[in-house]
Amino acid sequence: MAKPETKDQILNAAEDLFAEQGFAATSLRQLTAHAGVNLAAANYHFGSKDDLAKAVLQRRIEPINRERRQRLDNMSQPPTIEAIVRAFIEPALRNQQMDPGALPESRGAGLCRLLGRISVEQPLFLQEFMSEQFGELGKRFVAMLSEAAPGIAAETLWWRMHFTVGAMAHTLANAHVVGQVSLGACDANDHEGTLKQLTAFAIGGFSAAEVSR
Repeated sequence: MAKPETKDQILNAAEDLFAEQGFAATSLRQLTAHAGVNLAAANYHFGSKDDLAKAVLQRRIEPINRERRQRLDNMSQPPTIEAIVRAFIEPALRNQQMDPGALPESRGAGLCRLLGRISVEQPLFLQEFMSEQFGELGKRFVAMLSEAAPGIAAETLWWRMHFTVGAMAHTLANAHVVGQVSLGACDANDHEGTLKQLTAFAIGGFSAAEVSR
């Protein structure tokens, strides 16, 4: 197997350390030592630790959002709640289960682990970065959901998107738990079954009647 390029070595090391010990606790010197490169290489490719963290996150997020946009572009009209929900959920679950690229197979839930650690710390760059990654795409999903479910207020749809993201993150980061607590009735290694169950759950949520004021 070919050795990763220097930039990828740094990104891989950053993902490891940010997920394991947090953003604030990880220094660039630790990171470059873990990557087997010098500090000048990290400065050359990324400049600052903030910019490196954004590059690590974007490497994980962008392929998912690219597929989401493609699915919305190709969606039959008028859109259905089921098709929209699938366009939101399936790219994230399939991407993490397949874990493409040079990253180790053990990182199937890498994005959730990484986002979980960084979200707890709330570094200054995070809010603006997340708005850039998800803001416009989220508006597009809500607009299409409003078309598919005209009786549901946009505010409610945003809440349901928020809850769906939480369900996805928990499923990706803690899939093994359901196998344990169900005493084996649920198979966390059944990726297709997991995807079907989560999608059906989210469709039910988005299809529910508007909440009373």
